[in-house]
Amino acid sequence: MTKHSILSYSTRNSLRMVIVLTVLCFLSLLWLVPVYSLLINSFKSAAAVISTPVLQPSGFSLGALQIVFSEMKQSLVNSLIVTVPVAAISTFLGAMAAYYLSLKQSVFNDVVFTIIAIATFVPYQITLVPLTSLAVQLGILNTYYGLIFAFLVFYLPTGALLMSIFMAVLPKRTLEAARIDGAGDWLIFRKVVWPLVIPGAISTFMFIIVETWNNFFIPLILTSTPPMRTASVLVMSYSGSYGALYNESFAAALVSSLLPLILIVILGRYFIRGFLALGSGSKG
Repeated sequence: MTKHSILSYSTRNSLRMVIVLTVLCFLSLLWLVPVYSLLINSFKSAAAVISTPVLQPSGFSLGALQIVFSEMKQSLVNSLIVTVPVAAISTFLGAMAAYYLSLKQSVFNDVVFTIIAIATFVPYQITLVPLTSLAVQLGILNTYYGLIFAFLVFYLPTGALLMSIFMAVLPKRTLEAARIDGAGDWLIFRKVVWPLVIPGAISTFMFIIVETWNNFFIPLILTSTPPMRTASVLVMSYSGSYGALYNESFAAALVSSLLPLILIVILGRYFIRGFLALGSGSKG
């Protein structure tokens, strides 16, 4: 390779890197604009939001945040009580289901996996009528148990589907060695498989908890009294049919997004590590 070709190759790489960074910066700005608007308008009065929606406030006010937080405390607790068990159960049982389906290839396992994949993408709106009827018959409508049950119906298949991706890249020789040593399926799952898929389990847990936390339609249908409302439902109540206090609407959205944001900050590195493990496993 000549010196001229080396310089040409280096120039093309530099140009490609500049284009990629420019696109990434542009996409980051698009994402940051609504975040910026959410933050600054949460600290304004209602009049200031209307008059200067994109400018920084002349004086920061915590009034809207204090009002909203006092009104949303119970709904935040409700969301926490529901989302954490749903995410934990969906991730663990999904991992067990994915491990079972990965044990051996068979027509039965392929059919079950296909059903799980279809169930993951079925719109939950079309199933809420029979689901609500079932909740009424079981006596769990407008309860935590009813919400957890409903979310598990939809997110257990999601957990199994996501965990199956990580199960597919497990080292087969390690599993075969444990089986040769006389370990049963449950012992292999508990002592070998689960420690290996923890990064993937954290990624799945984070995905499901964010999806459950932000879900609006299921809590809206399955809860009928204000004390049982979740944060996502209560946020929408700040936009009334006769008008809205925009500063409180922004403040409610900010308060509601804090838990998923904190979760992503704390567990973000494990989320990335899970996908890095997935990539390295697929290459191997």
